[in-house]
Amino acid sequence: MRSLLPVLSLFLIVTTACDTDEAGPDPEPVTDVVVIEEKEYPTVTIGNQQWTIINYEGPGGIPFDADNAKPEYGRYYTFQEIGGIELPEGWRIPTMADCVTLAKTHGVEIPSYKIYTDGIKALTSKTNWNNVAGNNSSGFNAFPAGYTIGDVSPIDGDIAEFWTSEGKTLSIQEGGDFTSLRIVFYASDPDPGYRFNVRFVKDL
Repeated sequence: MRSLLPVLSLFLIVTTACDTDEAGPDPEPVTDVVVIEEKEYPTVTIGNQQWTIINYEGPGGIPFDADNAKPEYGRYYTFQEIGGIELPEGWRIPTMADCVTLAKTHGVEIPSYKIYTDGIKALTSKTNWNNVAGNNSSGFNAFPAGYTIGDVSPIDGDIAEFWTSEGKTLSIQEGGDFTSLRIVFYASDPDPGYRFNVRFVKDL
């Protein structure tokens, strides 16, 4: 009499494969584009918000360096400069509350410390970080472009920092232990020489 073990084994393999296929990979973030000052900016839906996912590079500001060696960083602007950006209806420079909402969609509180590193990785790019690469599962793709004062080239690799409409900045940083990430707000508007990156948001 033939053994049923080979048949049972084949059944289990097929069943397992079918279950895996049905589950499928994690869905890709929902993306779109918005035209700002005649340039298309890709966007992603995160919770009930739509965010631009590359840094603004419109009129004004300065590039990363004289050769624009890292175009993925966009341009760096003073708080005074961002007040003149013309945005389509519904779009805005994010408020601090918008940033809090963005972080909470991935279980992150602001200010945050290393216990939230896994959630923060969802918001950060897979490349360019010195020590703690993100996974960008949200699609937000924050690069560690750093910031600058005056016209000096930024030092990149450990900070992604963006203006808010209140004049404070949202800062995503590598921790001093070189294994963690954190998010905090800084009051940066009193000094007109500071330059940071800019993103935009819209409610859905």
